[in-house]
Amino acid sequence: MDKKKGWNIVKLLLKLLFTSLGLYIVYNNIDLKVISGILRNVVPGYLVAAIILLVLSQVTGSYRLLGFFKNIKLPVSVKYNLHLYAQGLFYNLFLPGGIGGDGYKIIALNRKYKEKPKIIFGALFFDRLSGLWALGFLCVVMSLFVNIFQEYTLYIAVAYLAGTIIYYFVMHRFFPTHTQRFFSAHALGLLTQSIQVGCAFFILLALGHHENFLPYLVIFLLSALSTLFPFTIGGLGAREMAIMYGAATLGLDKDLSVSLSICFYILSAIVSLSGSVSLFVKEGE
Repeated sequence: MDKKKGWNIVKLLLKLLFTSLGLYIVYNNIDLKVISGILRNVVPGYLVAAIILLVLSQVTGSYRLLGFFKNIKLPVSVKYNLHLYAQGLFYNLFLPGGIGGDGYKIIALNRKYKEKPKIIFGALFFDRLSGLWALGFLCVVMSLFVNIFQEYTLYIAVAYLAGTIIYYFVMHRFFPTHTQRFFSAHALGLLTQSIQVGCAFFILLALGHHENFLPYLVIFLLSALSTLFPFTIGGLGAREMAIMYGAATLGLDKDLSVSLSICFYILSAIVSLSGSVSLFVKEGE
């Protein structure tokens, strides 16, 4: 067995371990009967609206990525980029022990356009970074209206603004190629994350929650940061832990919060299945 295969096996085992551990911790801190009751009584119409928004967020996310490909002058078409983006979602969620979605994109683009993997990786990295910036922006703005954070409003806003300025100038100084579409890419990142907040809003409605949405949406956004931890299967376990502890900190309903996370994961899995379909569809240029 070569080192690469060995590492893939170790990575898969770690993902299974940390995902199972996260779910076990959540299991011991929630009421499964309550969550089961919440999930059994979902309103289908709101879930349909949520999944439509989730699909739309993936489309806008793919357009953001296309901009970074244009920065490195890859002649990727809109159609092929959508195929690639969908396939990446599928690889991330359903083939967690393999190369992963970004790894698949690097291999596919290297084969198709003969571009250096390092250059392609840079485009993918800054695409992810723009999404992280947008996530942070929404977290900051929304947290300003949540009581527990209001004491720190000025500090949060100033720190984030300073961080954004530093981020831009470091990127402009050392990676000028990727500042060509800086503002449009980050606007698309903000749009993508905002649509996902809309998705979470409709999931809450589907779960029968009709008031005090903002704190739940804030912890939903903050819990997304936990998915950056690489050793989970599509963020499963990590996101549920984060949203559960976030709910406890803000005095929210833990069972409702975890139900929100579970529903979002299931809808994400359904959308990610489109990537398996695209594997068998002619991609086009």
